[in-house]
Amino acid sequence: MCGIAGIYLKNNNETVEKKLLQQMCNAMRHRGPDDEGYYIDRNIGFCMRRLSVIDLYKGKQPIHNEDKTVWVVFNGEIYNYRELRKSLEGKHYFYTDSDTEVLVHLYEEYGEKFVTMLNGMFAFAIWDKRTRILFVARDRLGIKPLYYYEGSNGKFIFASEIKSILKTPYVCREVEVGALDCYFTFLYTPAPLTMFKGIKKLLPGHILILKNGEVNLKQYWNIDYKPEKKKSLKSYSEEFREKLECAVKRQLISDVPLGAFLSGGIDSSAIVAIMSEYLQKPIETFSIGYGSEESYYDERGDARQISERFRTNHHEFELKPDIIELIPRIVEALDEPLADASAIPNFYLSKQTRKHVTVALSGLGGDELCGGYPRYVGMYLTSFYRYIPRFLREKVIYNTVLRLPDSSKGKRFMDRAKRFVKYGDLPFGDAYFNMISSFDRKNKQNLFSSYVNRIKTDNLAEAIFNSYFFYHESELLMNRVFFTDLKLYLVDDLLMLADKMSMAHSLEIRVPFLDNEFVEFMATIPPELKVKGVTKKYLFKKSFEGILPKNILSKEKKGFSVPLVLWFRHDLKKFVRHYLSRKKIESIEYFNWNYVESLLNNHFQGKENNFSQIWGILLFCLWHSIYIEGRRIDDEMDAINKIMYDMPPKVRQEL
Repeated sequence: MCGIAGIYLKNNNETVEKKLLQQMCNAMRHRGPDDEGYYIDRNIGFCMRRLSVIDLYKGKQPIHNEDKTVWVVFNGEIYNYRELRKSLEGKHYFYTDSDTEVLVHLYEEYGEKFVTMLNGMFAFAIWDKRTRILFVARDRLGIKPLYYYEGSNGKFIFASEIKSILKTPYVCREVEVGALDCYFTFLYTPAPLTMFKGIKKLLPGHILILKNGEVNLKQYWNIDYKPEKKKSLKSYSEEFREKLECAVKRQLISDVPLGAFLSGGIDSSAIVAIMSEYLQKPIETFSIGYGSEESYYDERGDARQISERFRTNHHEFELKPDIIELIPRIVEALDEPLADASAIPNFYLSKQTRKHVTVALSGLGGDELCGGYPRYVGMYLTSFYRYIPRFLREKVIYNTVLRLPDSSKGKRFMDRAKRFVKYGDLPFGDAYFNMISSFDRKNKQNLFSSYVNRIKTDNLAEAIFNSYFFYHESELLMNRVFFTDLKLYLVDDLLMLADKMSMAHSLEIRVPFLDNEFVEFMATIPPELKVKGVTKKYLFKKSFEGILPKNILSKEKKGFSVPLVLWFRHDLKKFVRHYLSRKKIESIEYFNWNYVESLLNNHFQGKENNFSQIWGILLFCLWHSIYIEGRRIDDEMDAINKIMYDMPPKVRQEL
């Protein structure tokens, strides 16, 4: 696992400066504390930071072919590199035992098509000195990030993190106002957009070829749904377990200590169960909780049960409301605003886990592939809801549900019920878009200032959503829902967050559910075996009957949640009030203070669960302060300490 970056100057008479590459490299030292490397060939320059996982002593990058005409910098892991290497050994000489070296020789043999042969998570750049071609690729599912900037100034820059690109003098720190519509719809910015003007994400399953100063993007992989309905449930279950076992086994290759995140949910529990079959010594497992007052969110008891069953060496950590000093660090690590509250436990758990292992397996991807989210049941039920007479839906159910107060324990059921009755009558695409949106179209207009409403790109979020939801227009509804989440929420929220939070602590995260062979197998499963009635992950649960405890298979999904809904009403109320004060909001000029104030008041009074909207605005304001205004992270930390621990009595009383 590494951080990579590079500069390509379209003017062949220019030369890349090593000093500039060093600055880019230093900005992502956390991604690779073990080593660094550079390569410059006139107008092209590479740099990388290395976290040594495979071939600890000889795998120094950049790596080259025999005559040093092909060079590569690589971030990720190629799980089938040993098999690929065997097919190349009679034709090429290898000077390392790393998976990285396989890339240059595959490129020599097969050209750009070789990327389809890789099983792994990756982002890499290859420089072909003979043809003067720069070849950049990102893995099929977007597990590893890759950003790039192509300016009218003739400069092309790429990196694993935006902060490296910002170290160059070629890029201005400006907000991409058009991306605001997307961010405040999803609370993340979908690829290829970023919140920085001029900086883009390379889409998953895509390659970028730069030749003669021209950039060409190509898609090399996509999911093709071909459900097979002739097999028995038993046959499906056996194949499911076999494919997942193969994926986990592949991802156990490592020359450094390896463990697993264990939440106590079915995804991480299944991975630990499989790991226990293949590893000779006890697995190092890691979980996090929140204490008795937030017991609804605390799954450590379930994690302990799995640990005892599979005899793991288990580590537990507790996250308390006094986490505000982490928040600026999280914003800095994310590069752009991403308002998923699970960033907090991810950041803390990664920090603690890294003290014990260098690699951890995670259950990410299990929900999107296997049908694990409550909203999937909601979409299934919309078909039946519409059979209820309209006057009952609109006059009785709708009005009754919307009047109900939010849960005092922070449960999301009431919020989901309100979304269901508000949007259940809409066409399926519109219904799902609104169910997954944090702010709907009307609320975005209320949130934004007149300045933003005047210049932003209208409905850009909806256009991106539709490009995925209607991509397989002839497919069954639920497959279209799964596909959309796999392309949007999984990539630009969960995977981006997991990469940034773990790599901030030099921890490599692996995701067996996103093994491309397993993903392609899941595309052959009929959707009614993923969500069967109101039962989520039906096939998954059947496949692990007798392996995992019954209570784990039947438990309510909680996700990697954090009780911000409660903390915002109590422990963190001062912090929220300060950062979302009228003065702060109006100074940024993007938001309407009156609407923000109503969100805060309704949440604090328990009338509505607005924590995700509040968190979204809060994260954006902090990001703007650090990345656009250029405030030092230490200044933000000092300000937070003053807010929470050194406030004048009058101010404290007012809050």
